[in-house]
Amino acid sequence: MAFESGFSTGASYTAIPITPSDTVDIVGGPVRWVDVTGTGDIAFHDARGNTVTLSSVPAGYQIKCIVKRVLAIGTTATGFIGYP
Repeated sequence: MAFESGFSTGASYTAIPITPSDTVDIVGGPVRWVDVTGTGDIAFHDARGNTVTLSSVPAGYQIKCIVKRVLAIGTTATGFIGYP
């Protein structure tokens, strides 16, 4: 079956590198989940515009919610890859 939804539960066709920003949404986003490769805190906006902060996230963590923007202020983790 062909991939028909940007928010299906299937695999993504692509991966998007994410640069944290306090003013710009994820280019090519929003994304369905985000892989985090470097330990730290993460602040982001979810699909409804809520600001969410996760503390002390380990490397290899996955944010499994629709993310519009990873914020620069409040984020100390590194290496974000998003999957639309």
